[in-house]
Amino acid sequence: MANEVLIQDAAGSSLSTICFGVTASLDPASDATNWTDDIGTDTCDVAITLAGVANGEARASAKADLGAVRAPEYALFGCVDFTEETPTQGGTVDYYWAPSTDATANQGNVGGTDGADADVPSNGLGSLTDDDFVKFCIFIGSLVCHDGASVQNGFVGVFRPPTRYGQLIVFNNSGDAFENDDVEMHQVMSPIVYEVQ
Repeated sequence: MANEVLIQDAAGSSLSTICFGVTASLDPASDATNWTDDIGTDTCDVAITLAGVANGEARASAKADLGAVRAPEYALFGCVDFTEETPTQGGTVDYYWAPSTDATANQGNVGGTDGADADVPSNGLGSLTDDDFVKFCIFIGSLVCHDGASVQNGFVGVFRPPTRYGQLIVFNNSGDAFENDDVEMHQVMSPIVYEVQ
């Protein structure tokens, strides 16, 4: 009988989900838009401050460490909060991965950025714009927006990080600014773990 390659639930593996957000602020009001396990006790593994990010601007997380042993692929789920219920119908919040070859925040980063939770390109080479910077990154997918709610969440995409380290890039192209707090906003990377039987 041939071997089967199965996908194991992250809960049963040695790897865990990675939450990007602001732990001191994160407290989603509804289970319907919360990608984390426990309302009120939510914690984030990697900092990314999305409060007040304007339409047409991008933000990078602090550098993430996926571990010496990591999943070959990750599924990304996004949750953002808008200042009004006025994102453009069909507008997008676009997600990218900026791989890095070094654990140190300001070393081995695409575009020469400083690897911090900051606007992009933070201290990048030359006069890079947000549009220029994301061309150096891996496109993960988009959260397509509608004009009927301020808090919006959804599946973004699946990607293969080529290195152990990297930064999540969130590029707001929704037509509206993000809310000026990080209470609802969090992005979750769930490892896709293969099991051979």
